[in-house]
Amino acid sequence: MEELLRKYFLKSGYYVVRGVPFIYEGFEVTDIDIWLYGRTSSFSREIIIVDSKNKKTPQAIERIFWVQGLRIATMASSAIVATTDRRQEVKDFGKKLNVTVLDGTFLSRLVSSDNSTDDRLTDEEFSNAISSYELSKLDGDWKARLKFSKSLLSTGLSFDSCNKWLIEAKFFAEQSITKTNQHELALRCLYLICSFVAVSIDFVLKEISFQEQPERIMLIKDGITYGSRGNAGVTKMINLAMGLVEQHAKDGKLISQQVRNSVEHQFEQLNTGILAEYFSRSEVSRSLFSVAKELEKMAMNREFLSHHTASVETKGLLFCLLDYWGISRTYFIK
Repeated sequence: MEELLRKYFLKSGYYVVRGVPFIYEGFEVTDIDIWLYGRTSSFSREIIIVDSKNKKTPQAIERIFWVQGLRIATMASSAIVATTDRRQEVKDFGKKLNVTVLDGTFLSRLVSSDNSTDDRLTDEEFSNAISSYELSKLDGDWKARLKFSKSLLSTGLSFDSCNKWLIEAKFFAEQSITKTNQHELALRCLYLICSFVAVSIDFVLKEISFQEQPERIMLIKDGITYGSRGNAGVTKMINLAMGLVEQHAKDGKLISQQVRNSVEHQFEQLNTGILAEYFSRSEVSRSLFSVAKELEKMAMNREFLSHHTASVETKGLLFCLLDYWGISRTYFIK
């Protein structure tokens, strides 16, 4: 049922991810069955979570309570419950709580009208493909990395989550070069995580889309370098920590200055100017949503789709990221 719903929402123009873990303080609370992202205009975005229960006793009223709480916790725009329950009272209750209900009648029509070819891997098949790589756990635990990357979607789209995805994506870009026997699988993982990056940048750009390009460059560089806190927030945090060192450590001022110099040097070494320059372009920002959907399709297509056949915009994003990571385009293409 989740796969049928995913097809339905993909056809409706959404970017769709299944099985997004919601983790709070290190504890995995639940999974978001389907996570949707939509771009309704240049300055408007929506995040929708879908709870799907295809059971004889779906307990639809309870699921409406549940998904509404999960919507608040994940800061999503809205929520949907897909249930086999056909009672009008369920839909009325959902409307009362601003939760859309896709009832049994809708789901029956969805099942009967599904005549599309099975050209996508299911989430289960994708997971099994990773499990079939016997050394995946030793080689950096591929499955855990993908699960962590998915879980970041439930924390809200921000520069913080984007920066974590950039680290995970770099890992799989390197794996696609060094693990030649798992080249295709590593690329699928890379494409999926890069689609998360494209979505997150598209989301944060909505706040600065009307700024002049020099200002956009500065704001994007600040976000990718320092995270959501920005330069001012990180500097404040460092000053607080170094103030404690100066007060309580022997030779505190000397140690504090050494740490400051080291941290500043590391920030300066980050090649974030490349990404800021690229993402600040109007033509790039307009294409990010379609690029995200294309990358997700490349990751999940049953017949492997290489970036060699991708659109110019998608290739541009991948090559820009390679330059940021310092990975040779030549090695990657080969």
